[in-house]
Amino acid sequence: MSMLNSKLDRIIGIDFSLNSPGFCILEKDKCRWISLHRTKNIIDKMFKKDGSPFKILNDNSNVDINIIEKKEFKGEYHIIERDKIVNAVYFSEVVLDLLKPYINENTIVGMEGLSFGSSGNSLIDISMTTALVRSSIVKIIDPNNFFVLSPTTIKKYALKGNSKKDELYNTLIEKRIEDNRLKPFLEVLKEYKDSWIKGTNKVEGPCSDLVDATWISLFVEENLEKLLSGKKV
Repeated sequence: MSMLNSKLDRIIGIDFSLNSPGFCILEKDKCRWISLHRTKNIIDKMFKKDGSPFKILNDNSNVDINIIEKKEFKGEYHIIERDKIVNAVYFSEVVLDLLKPYINENTIVGMEGLSFGSSGNSLIDISMTTALVRSSIVKIIDPNNFFVLSPTTIKKYALKGNSKKDELYNTLIEKRIEDNRLKPFLEVLKEYKDSWIKGTNKVEGPCSDLVDATWISLFVEENLEKLLSGKKV
């Protein structure tokens, strides 16, 4: 990170989704990961299940696993829409509470842009929540330090534009495990990859989101000079 001056020494990569956003806090000599997972399952059981990524990663001092209840929206249209925005505000506040220890006006934040593969209400809902998260972030940091990156750009940087979840997982281990900042997380991914990769494009949550967030942080780190100067990346 030689391109960074003393004020720009922390990068946060955000892979945002409605149900399992992942965050990677990358610094000069260390790294930390945060997962925020929403579920209808029994949360206690998720933390106790043998071999579960939630259990294994929660026991890793470099990873912060958070699981909250996923809300269901029922009733008349006007009730559902009201409940959705209230819940979106709540969710964005939870995100900022998790990031607060690591974010200030000098922090660099890279966030993956929306995937337009989502359809109908799903795209509307994630757009609404994403906007609230972005708004909260740029109110804290220098807006010039905030970058939205296309999913394809991140995938090409990691491997190729149509990379699958399992490929991004494996490539991160193969290419980056010698990075001492990443080792505490990548060694766990390597140890359990035969259990946590379920097939082509199928990776146990929240591993995939944390992997993507890591790639985002690494991309921003390597391309920071271009990003700050507005050049094409």
